Formats: sequence, C-alpha cells, structure tokens
Amino acid sequence: NKREVEIWIGDNTVEMVSILRHDGLKEKIYSRVKCDDGIAIQVLFRIINESDNLECEEEIESDGDKESDYNVEHSEYDESIIYELECEVIFRGLYEFVDLNDNGVYDHEVDQFIEEYGIDSFQPIVYTPLNITSNSTLHYVLLNTTDGVFATHIYFVDEFVVVNDTLITPTQVKIDIEITNYNYSDDSSQLALYTKLRAEEQYQEKEETQDEKKGYATEEKEVSITSGAYLGIFSWQETAIVDGVEMDVLTNIMDSKEDHYRQRLFMNYPRGNHIYHDPKIGISYTGLIEQLPPSLLSFILTGTIISVIGISIIATVILKK
Repeated sequence: NKREVEIWIGDNTVEMVSILRHDGLKEKIYSRVKCDDGIAIQVLFRIINESDNLECEEEIESDGDKESDYNVEHSEYDESIIYELECEVIFRGLYEFVDLNDNGVYDHEVDQFIEEYGIDSFQPIVYTPLNITSNSTLHYVLLNTTDGVFATHIYFVDEFVVVNDTLITPTQVKIDIEITNYNYSDDSSQLALYTKLRAEEQYQEKEETQDEKKGYATEEKEVSITSGAYLGIFSWQETAIVDGVEMDVLTNIMDSKEDHYRQRLFMNYPRGNHIYHDPKIGISYTGLIEQLPPSLLSFILTGTIISVIGISIIATVILKK
C-alpha cells in the first residue's frame, strides 16, 4: 500500500506526516525534528478508526518539557484514535572527559569531566527532496551547528530504502551524526554524546535489535519501549568511522533522578578529528515488512541507486520494493 506523505519546513523545525490506509483503519506516523536547546527527534505513531465519525484534535506535545517544547496541532475529522505510541531522543551536548578507569565510557562519578560543548546554535536548516521513483521521495535534512562541529544528516522515507548500508522503513527516521574538528582541551580526552530519551514507558537495553532479528541489520544495539505488539526503538551501529577507521562505540544508560521515564544515554566515541555514526529512531511491529534476505545489499529485488551529498560523505540510497 502506498503511503501519503506531507512535510513542513520551518525556521527550526521539520515535520513529516505519513499515512497508510487499510481495512477501515489509518496508520499515522508523525516525525518531528527540532533544533533549539539540543536536537530533538520525535516519532508519534497512531492507529485511527476512520469509521467512527468523531472529530478530534491530534497534536504532538511534550507535557510541558521545556527541553522539547512542541506545540503543533494537526486537526483530524471523522477519526478516532484507538492506539498511540510515542518516543523521543534529544541530543543535548558533547562531553569531553578523561577516562580515568579506562572502561571506555563516561562515568560521571569517576572520570574527569573537562567541558561540555552545547548543541544550541545552528545554521539554517537545509532540506533536499530526492526523487527515487516517479512517486517516491527521499527527504534529506541537514542540521549543522553554527561552527560546523556537530551535524546531523536526517532521512525521512515513504518507501523501504537503504542509506549508507542501513535499511530505513517508512516508520523510522535515520540520523547520521557527524563530529568534525572538535577542539579538544586535553591531550588524553575523548567525547561522549549526551542524549536524553523520553517516552511514557522506561526504555530497556537490548543487545539484539529488531532489525537484527528480521535479518536486515548486523552489529546494532538498541533501547526500546514495548506497548502491545509495537515497539518504540532508538538503535545505533556498534561502530563508528573515526578518521577513516571503523572503531567501537560503547554506550551507557542512566535513569534520570528527576523523572523515571526520562533517561540519559551516553554514546562514547574514540578520540578523533572526524567521527561519523548512524543511529535511527522509529516504530517496529509484527508484520511491518516481510523478512528480507540476510545480505541486503547483495540481493536487490528492484530499485534505483542515487547519491546524497552531505557535509563530507556520499550516501548510497537503494529503493526496496
């Protein structure tokens, strides 16, 4: 079934709505990226009964959370919400630290904290729509800090697409993180990306991701929330490209003392002048797609290959039918 897609670009916000209709139901996915005090990526999944003839107001909001002050409404008619799942990730800053206990991750009670690089000042949003087929588009968004040190390459899709060897489904947002020429203050320090997780349930860490279980991803790690047959997922590759070399990325998660459902995740990168890493956030559920062949890139059923030019990388994009 073909998804209907709409996208809005604002001064500091990008929103995409994807709709799939089947069996009298409407599946809606709201994806939103906002750059302000950090970069916040939010996904809201809803199943709506179109036959109830009820009028309701749909909106994405943050329950008063000042760190992600969303307040955009989408009016709907002749619909009623019968299921909802929401998840959000916020990239708040880079922590420079010296790993005193040599375990590869930032331990705030043990390691030497040097300084924080705040992700809070940005260049204008760059949006590039790329036609994959005559009726399918890859939506590419570049968010870059004012000094160019921290960038996110964000991809929204309405088909199953491979970007940089990673499959993206229409229920996911791919986020490529790029750190360039960070000015280290200590000769022996490294960086950790301070990330906040928000949902109505507590995220659980998993060594084997949903994509790995379905056979179209390897070497991934994730945190997820479960609601019935659906999962809200934030996942990432267990390696990053650091100065042209593939190196391990270690992570540690901590519960927030203020809020049980707002957790802190640190993605710890080996020291380097250029770091490239590719997480993604989205919704997964049974029956989303059929299991794909184990070697996704060497078994292309049908598709078109195009290129996306980012700051310093060429991304290969393959449409999967």
